[in-house]
Amino acid sequence: MNKKILIVVAFIIGLGTITAQESRYGMRIGANLSSINSDDLIDELDDSRIGIAVGFFADYVLKDKFRLQPELQFSAQGNKEEEVQVNYLQLPIVVKYEFSDWFNVHLGPQVGLKIWEWEDNTQAEADFSTFDFSALIGIGGNITDNFFVDLRYAFGITNVFEESDGAQIDLDGNNSTIQLSVGYRL
Repeated sequence: MNKKILIVVAFIIGLGTITAQESRYGMRIGANLSSINSDDLIDELDDSRIGIAVGFFADYVLKDKFRLQPELQFSAQGNKEEEVQVNYLQLPIVVKYEFSDWFNVHLGPQVGLKIWEWEDNTQAEADFSTFDFSALIGIGGNITDNFFVDLRYAFGITNVFEESDGAQIDLDGNNSTIQLSVGYRL
């Protein structure tokens, strides 16, 4: 886990060395359809959760049709039942390729810091990990020069549950989130 944190920190420091020709800032808000993919959860805890995502971003031109968009966002994730709900403060770092003035594809890593989990998670029998690492891929469209819409899929790379000492079972699962959002660039 320490290697992953060092890689993310090095990447963030590298963002400061970008000589951007044009930079813009803005905010985005959207809805998540999320679930924890796990064979270890009982069937009653499997239903997807509809949550909110809201955040701020910077948008930098890298070269030609490539853009870099680091973000900071709140994201409500997990499953429908309270026992398996978790909220994150996330840092997606998105690289975009613009096919035209109105259409792009994007991908990148995303690190999440758990900021809330349901306190009485006796049915889930485990606590959530502090950090969540995901990869995301998406498409976006510019409605105007300032307004845009995007659709993303983020899939968890790490186990969302902490390994517990002395527990009868260790749960294994990862986040899966579809996010539809609208945004505004200043």
